[in-house]
Amino acid sequence: MNYTTNKIILLIKLSMITRNTKINGFKKFIDTKRSKTIPKMITLVTIIVFLAPCSFAQTAGDTTRRFYDDLLNNLVGKWDVSATVHGQKFTLEREAEWVMSHQYLRIYEKSREVIPWLKVPFERTIFIGYNHQSKRYVVYELTVHGADGPFQPEGFSYGDRTGNELKMVLTKGSEVVIIQRFIWEPASGTWRFQGRRMIDGKEQEPHVDQQAVRTKTSSK
Repeated sequence: MNYTTNKIILLIKLSMITRNTKINGFKKFIDTKRSKTIPKMITLVTIIVFLAPCSFAQTAGDTTRRFYDDLLNNLVGKWDVSATVHGQKFTLEREAEWVMSHQYLRIYEKSREVIPWLKVPFERTIFIGYNHQSKRYVVYELTVHGADGPFQPEGFSYGDRTGNELKMVLTKGSEVVIIQRFIWEPASGTWRFQGRRMIDGKEQEPHVDQQAVRTKTSSK
């Protein structure tokens, strides 16, 4: 073998060594990246798997937090109301329905007659909801009296249920001024609504007394 042949063989070997070095270096680089990436991927997958049920549980929880009430559900629909207010008789039309993703029962009513001391028909909208933490009803009442009524806070009260009765307490500051009761009478399928003033800590005779019967639908 001459000098030229030996040189060529040496160059080929050096080339192969360099190539193997590069390949081994690249493999080592890939292995290093893989060793760093795989734990991150495992962590990411673990987080996704962990959060997925939590997200579903939160959604399911939001659904179950809607306000369902077997007593107030009897109020849904249209009603004809006979009322005695301060000794005078009136009639009203009332309608109730669940609103705002079943969070509140909305009651709307309007008298058919002009109320003499108001000089307009009586009209009001009531929203009844429920606080699941404090376990009590919350009531928002808007009327033709506007925000100048005697109650504080204006148009807001809490309620408690006992059997077929929902009792709402209206206050003026820390003083209880009116007790309102919504009473379901299942035997007759009717509702009774009463308002009583509180004087010296005692309930008075009803100054508002209403009887509601379900509106009859005309058959054709």
